[in-house]
Amino acid sequence: MQVTRRYWTVAALGTALAVWGVVVAGPLPVLGSGAIGAWLLVRQYRFVRSATRVPQRVSVDLSTRDRVTAEETAELTVGVTLDTAMPVPLTVTVEPPVGATGDPATVALAPGEREAVASTAVTWPVAGSFTVDDVSLSISDADGLFAQVVDLDAGREVAVSPRAPDDLHVGEGGNPIATGFGEQASSQIGTGIEPAEIREYVPGDAVRQIDWKATARLDQPHVMEFEGGADRQTILVFDHRASMGDGRAGTTKLDYARQLAVAIVDRARTDDDGLGYYAVGDDGVTTAISPLVRTDAWATVRTKLLAAATTDGRSGGVGPGRSPNTRLASRVASDDSAFGRTLEPFLSEGGAYQQRFDAQPLAGAIRTAEYPSDIVVRTVIVTDDSRPDELRAAVRRASRNGSTVAVFMTPTALFESSELTDLAGAYSDYVAFEEFRRELAGMEGVDAYEIGPGDRLSAVLSAGRTRRRRESA
Repeated sequence: MQVTRRYWTVAALGTALAVWGVVVAGPLPVLGSGAIGAWLLVRQYRFVRSATRVPQRVSVDLSTRDRVTAEETAELTVGVTLDTAMPVPLTVTVEPPVGATGDPATVALAPGEREAVASTAVTWPVAGSFTVDDVSLSISDADGLFAQVVDLDAGREVAVSPRAPDDLHVGEGGNPIATGFGEQASSQIGTGIEPAEIREYVPGDAVRQIDWKATARLDQPHVMEFEGGADRQTILVFDHRASMGDGRAGTTKLDYARQLAVAIVDRARTDDDGLGYYAVGDDGVTTAISPLVRTDAWATVRTKLLAAATTDGRSGGVGPGRSPNTRLASRVASDDSAFGRTLEPFLSEGGAYQQRFDAQPLAGAIRTAEYPSDIVVRTVIVTDDSRPDELRAAVRRASRNGSTVAVFMTPTALFESSELTDLAGAYSDYVAFEEFRRELAGMEGVDAYEIGPGDRLSAVLSAGRTRRRRESA
């Protein structure tokens, strides 16, 4: 409990009366001082009694949007309800959390009131997960003599997503795989079900069932038939190394990759498909969520994707772990027997191979991933084109795990310059990227796509067409 300036003023008046009574030897000032002191004690007793009961009788409801985008402003509404009207005025104050900006929301209840509501606008400048829980209750008496502040147990979680690019393109060779990448793209990149057979297309078949590779090979539209009821699993490998930071703020490779990866997670949740998640930084695997351990990891993975940032890239990737043969190799190396001499070259060579493999974080993540053996698995790799040899190794490794593979790459050609002034050079680099993408797509069981800014890609392709026309003229 705190006493206010008004309390000290009244107390000083009572003290002055007592001193004056002593000085003049008169009873009336002394009696007046005693009356003031008694009144203050009674008011203090009543306040303490009321203040003790208030926190148990007050209910605070915080209402705001669960998900907002960075730099977006959302309304925070605070509703306060008392189960019994109190004889003292109350004020509930809610402060925006650290990382958010805005005025506090203040709800005042006069004596006898039981409900009140107030709102404030809160801006969320940065992405992340926040809790609105700085809620305090101020209690004062009707005469303004005493005050007490109590922290209340109330909170609201708010997930702030990074600003997503508004021109996301997902496609092949400049052609989008769908007008809106959401449902159509995720149906192509989703976990899939067990393929049964390929047959010729008939009117009425869904476009998403068309097997484009079989169509190109057989020169007639063909669709893939699937067996129903198969359990499905997605292994999502997400690259957030330093190279994914290329591009303008808010439209980096990571921003486009994140938007696509979140769509994959949302589709897996809609379809109730299992999900494994392996994030790759410059030093190796930064997050590993096994689909064998977590069958409901959608929300966790989504949160981690929204919070993902590029690593600094100052250290070479070290892979997810040491070779399991290290200890055995050291023992064999010290074994002078014929058996030891026979095994030593194989183990030392295997260790060297393991070190080369672990020096590639993306391929190391595939090696770390746990693949269920009894259900349909689809590996989705979201990365860029800056390490083609490593990506080839990762795709081959995923394919050997019995998984179909979908690769989504951000072309460096679309992110190298803030203004993209050298369109001719960007087009040449994009042509090289497209050759690599087609190489990956030509592998058995592998689909490969480009993801990036649609407006930039259109400008680059337009520059390429203009150059070809000039060269042919």
